[in-house]
Amino acid sequence: MPKGYFFVEIEITDPAAYEAYRTSVPGIIAAHGGRILVRGEDAQPLDGVIPQRRRVIVEFDSPEAVKNFYHSDAYQAVQPIRLKASKGFVCLLTGTEQILHLSGHLL
Repeated sequence: MPKGYFFVEIEITDPAAYEAYRTSVPGIIAAHGGRILVRGEDAQPLDGVIPQRRRVIVEFDSPEAVKNFYHSDAYQAVQPIRLKASKGFVCLLTGTEQILHLSGHLL
């Protein structure tokens, strides 16, 4: 079964308010079996222009687990803080079970 990824890209508009969200969410993620892979603003462009935004990638065991986390009472209780303190988007990404090695062979 493919992994599920919770992807966030936001511009924080109210850092003081966002702090309450930032400190609450890791425990909710952990309670739903998620693992934070990336969290921060440091994106180094290799091609093109990257806007200065906060990006977060959280890995879950499945896309369904991402939905369970997102729709949980615990996350829905803090989501309004993110919506008021930032602008941007969150989405569900589905991983692949086949990984292509740089040599061109499937792993």
